[in-house]
Amino acid sequence: MRWVAVLVLLALPTMSPVFGAESLPDGRDEDVIGAIAPSEVIVHQNETVSTYITVQNKANANQALTVEVLSVPEPLTVLGLPLSEIVVPNHLRQLTFSIKANATAAFQNHTVSFSVSSDLEGAESKTISMNVIVAPWSNLNFGAQGVSQLTVDEKVRTSVAMNLSNNGTMADNVSFSLSSNSGWAWGWDMQNIVDGTAHLLVQPGQLVYAYFWVDVPAIQNGMPLFETGPRFTLTATSSLDRAAVQWSVDLMMNEKKNATIDAYDPLLEVAPNQDGRLYAVVRNVGNTPNTLNITLQPLDENGGLLPGSSPSDRFTEEGWVVALFGGLEDIVLQPNESRTVEIGFQAPNEFEGGLSIQLQVFANGASTLLRTAPMTATINRTASASASYSENGCNNILSTQPCSVSISVLNTGNSYNTYLLRLGEVTDGFEVALPANTMLVQQGQTKTFAPLSVGADEGSVAFMTGLASIEVLGDAGTVLDTVSVPLVVGPEINWTFRNVAEQVNARGRLTIAMEARNDGNAVDGLIVQLQSSHVVDMGFIPPENAVYEEDVEFPRSFEINDVPLNSNFTIRAWVQLPQDQVNNGTVTITTSIRSRYAPELPFIHTSTGDYLGQAWQPVDEEDAGIDWGGMASTAVLYLKAWSGVLLAIVFASLVIYKAVIDRDRRLEQQNVLPYQEKSAEDDWMARYQKEPTPVEDPEPPREPLQAVPKETYEAMFRHAHGQASQPQSPVDDALVSAATLVLDKRTEDISKTKANDGLSSLQNPGHPLSPTSASEPVPTTVLSDVQPLQEAMAPSKQQPEDDLEF
Repeated sequence: MRWVAVLVLLALPTMSPVFGAESLPDGRDEDVIGAIAPSEVIVHQNETVSTYITVQNKANANQALTVEVLSVPEPLTVLGLPLSEIVVPNHLRQLTFSIKANATAAFQNHTVSFSVSSDLEGAESKTISMNVIVAPWSNLNFGAQGVSQLTVDEKVRTSVAMNLSNNGTMADNVSFSLSSNSGWAWGWDMQNIVDGTAHLLVQPGQLVYAYFWVDVPAIQNGMPLFETGPRFTLTATSSLDRAAVQWSVDLMMNEKKNATIDAYDPLLEVAPNQDGRLYAVVRNVGNTPNTLNITLQPLDENGGLLPGSSPSDRFTEEGWVVALFGGLEDIVLQPNESRTVEIGFQAPNEFEGGLSIQLQVFANGASTLLRTAPMTATINRTASASASYSENGCNNILSTQPCSVSISVLNTGNSYNTYLLRLGEVTDGFEVALPANTMLVQQGQTKTFAPLSVGADEGSVAFMTGLASIEVLGDAGTVLDTVSVPLVVGPEINWTFRNVAEQVNARGRLTIAMEARNDGNAVDGLIVQLQSSHVVDMGFIPPENAVYEEDVEFPRSFEINDVPLNSNFTIRAWVQLPQDQVNNGTVTITTSIRSRYAPELPFIHTSTGDYLGQAWQPVDEEDAGIDWGGMASTAVLYLKAWSGVLLAIVFASLVIYKAVIDRDRRLEQQNVLPYQEKSAEDDWMARYQKEPTPVEDPEPPREPLQAVPKETYEAMFRHAHGQASQPQSPVDDALVSAATLVLDKRTEDISKTKANDGLSSLQNPGHPLSPTSASEPVPTTVLSDVQPLQEAMAPSKQQPEDDLEF
């Protein structure tokens, strides 16, 4: 279709319409030539006009196309033909030639025929017919030549009239057309209108008018500019020779001053005692450069202008301060140019309220074209807070030592606020004491409340965890923020050591025993160590479940873990006092006990044991290995425990024994006659005499014993032995303790006396101290400020023998 487009472009310069010439078929099957020419050619008498024929090569090979005249009427002459052109495939060629009419040609229509042939073998030729009109000369003239200018106003229908004269010799049916490159609406004020074209018959020498109107639109966005506007062209075409004359008119826009508000922010929310700004875009929509007048005025509750107020660029109303920024009046704006102005609001220091204003804009010189925009500013108080905390000791809370938490509040709202702390959810077992005072905090300021106290209930188990929620309330009573403080009950180490017993046996072995009780709040363990001031054999007797070093004969330390609450166990140790020292001395034994949770706070128990030098030690005897003091102490303990039972048994045994002896005596007395009784004094010489040989005499027969009634026997027994003695009451324990105290005191006095004598002998070289004899007992030091354990201490089979019993 490219050749069609080329043909259209070539035909545009011509004044006459073109037509497609039809070829006359010759019976050929293939069409390899295309041709087109103007359908009508106007020629005047004795005038030569130029015309053309456009050919196209539709074959696949180059061909030479030739245009020749087939027939031409007598008054016409064709010049420039035949004419040939080589055309490549699918290309066009325009072949130009001329047609001339003689001076006497009649005014009529003639048909001229042309042929288009090809040099290709077998190609058919085409025939082109052209209508040639011999027409008289027309002479139409507008009253104004060239381009005229008219000043118009917006929104006004402008009527235009232009005169036309027929200066020809023949009547002419003139057609009028109007064209413009604008979109303005127009129309004819004439009667004969056909398809938008006005027709008017004009006689020779006659003057007529063409009437049309144009609706001038409103000036938009400053367009059209002042003294500018669209051009309208009026064309008058003759019906005689198709000749056309034109007249153009420019509709020049008059000056227009105007302004508009393109955009604005209708609402502003501002914090109490804070300022904010609204923005508005104003524009010069006039068609000339101009300045704008911009003012503000307050409105009442109904949206009307506040009585008593006047337009201004700054005013104060009900505590509000309103001002215009960027609204200088000496700034010139070009047509359709805009600028942005700011309206600032300063709110009063109140929590609610608002103010409405009106923005007023007009172009200088056009105050009647006032443009307005309502704007409102309201106080929007935002109450918010961000709370944080810092704690001291809340991960180790004791029942006697609460922790402290400091709550800091940052006022993230847009005004000052008064904050108060309120207790939220708290885990059972914890107690929180909050400060009762409130705190005023300005916007963006951070303040810290007085420390609050967090404690654990008495009896809380160690390592119990929990949370304490602290709510921050504003002055409206709403919760603004919440902090959660993690809480942990710390281990409270409380070991009680009681019933401490220390004793030295006869072999010089110091035995130490104490009872440890876990009175804390945690399942704890102990690390127990034994130290001595002398190099001696010593060790612990570890309790059950204790951990100590393996393959150690005498462990000097052990650990015991997971001791339950309110449970106890016994710590037992022994120390062999020195026996090979030259001088007397004292061994200091330190028992160090540390909790696993608080090893930095040890419990130290110090024991001492006195020992004798070799010169002061007693000489070994047969019974040197017997600890008479220990045996006596043990015997006393047993006697205290079994004294009542033993006394009852002894008394009953004595009564039975006495009864049996008395019965035997009575039986003998019954068998001996009074004359047979001999005094022991008469027979004392018989012991020194030789016993004679007994003479066997027949023994006289004895009389059989007679049974004695029970009542008679009891009367005889009472006569012989008297009344039965009453059983004695058991010895009082207080009396036994008093006697023991007196004996201990005397033993201590004797020891002090001997020690003083020894010291005196050392100070007096002339009287050396003599060693203690074997018969004198060695004093044993027993701590008097300890209490003996109630439970017996049973040593293990693998441990050294222990003579101390509990």
